[in-house]
Amino acid sequence: MDILIPGFDIQGEIGEGAMATVYLATQRSLERKVALKVMAAALAADPSFCERFLREGKTLARLSHPHTVTIHDIGNVGELYYMAMEYLPNGTLKERIAAGLTPEQGLAYIRQIASALGYAHAQGLVHRDVKPANILFRADGTAVLSDFGIAKSLDDRTQFTQAGFAVGTPSYMSPEQARGQDIDGRADLYALGVVLYEILVGELPYNGTDALSTALAHLTEPLPELPLHHGRYQHILRKLLAKDPAERYPDAAALLTALDNLPPEATEVEATLIQPLPLPPQAAPQPVPQGNDLAGLTPVSIEIPRQAPAPQPAPRREPPEEPAPPPRTSNLPPAGSGASEQHRGPVLALAGVAVAVALAVAGAGYWWLSGDSPAPAPKTASTVSTPPAVVAPPVEQPLAADVDGGQ
Repeated sequence: MDILIPGFDIQGEIGEGAMATVYLATQRSLERKVALKVMAAALAADPSFCERFLREGKTLARLSHPHTVTIHDIGNVGELYYMAMEYLPNGTLKERIAAGLTPEQGLAYIRQIASALGYAHAQGLVHRDVKPANILFRADGTAVLSDFGIAKSLDDRTQFTQAGFAVGTPSYMSPEQARGQDIDGRADLYALGVVLYEILVGELPYNGTDALSTALAHLTEPLPELPLHHGRYQHILRKLLAKDPAERYPDAAALLTALDNLPPEATEVEATLIQPLPLPPQAAPQPVPQGNDLAGLTPVSIEIPRQAPAPQPAPRREPPEEPAPPPRTSNLPPAGSGASEQHRGPVLALAGVAVAVALAVAGAGYWWLSGDSPAPAPKTASTVSTPPAVVAPPVEQPLAADVDGGQ
């Protein structure tokens, strides 16, 4: 509908709520911009509410505080009830929370609004709708508490609406306010605690799918714990958001004192939380045994590669002129006998083979333990088990000496 209020030129709508619509207007007499709040027509149909609206408007007009909105005019034209207020074009706290605030910035705003609430409570008023959307900013960055449209006079025991009807915004409503009970300034401090939680965490402490479930959460659910890096604020939030008003701060002055006595930020704890835990030290690689360190090694199997060092050539084996005699069970004949001459050839051959095998085993062991040679080629030779320790060439050499002595 068209809004015509004498003395004001309305430029356009800048906000709308359940109880009123706010317009940007110019006050002709002083040529200044104002925020003109016009009460909803459905509420204007209740004469008792209209009377209360005008009475409380006059009370708000007497408020003079750096962090409360200034009221310029209040009145009615027929069924149009209006309130002309200070125009604050620099946005709301709701917008700043969405953009991101540091705890220090948010805490400065909480102090300013707590100061405004303390002043309003001293004047006998309870705001009843403290929330980020109702905290505006002047051009100099000062936070201002606005929208006292549903404020309640502490000395007025008449009911704004029917008994048991909750007035306010469910997400910021104290338990007693959600029950529709009589309230005092501690209900505003509860709502301010919800605002502080939202500044720190970026979300509300209690969320429901509708107004009823949200109000029920305020009544029954415990306060969520803050992240560890905001732990210094946990005690203050427990006091502000206590279910029982008697357990909260008694007034805004007590809250401001608690804010002044906040413990310092635990910067060392924060650093510990964001730094990864150090990795355990890695064991140094074990050195490869060399030389005399070979003693005590566990016996292993060695694969003799095809590229192993070539063994010394075995003594040339002359083919016997006649087949070797079958094994004897009796003692050998005396040296120089014909049987000794026949036995010499096979013995020499066996001795040569034994020496060659011993040299091959020793060379392969040295090659395996030195670690300098490339990885062994695919397995092509049989596996030979070595003795527990690498020792000097085996005792087959005396065997060869015996053979020489017998010549």
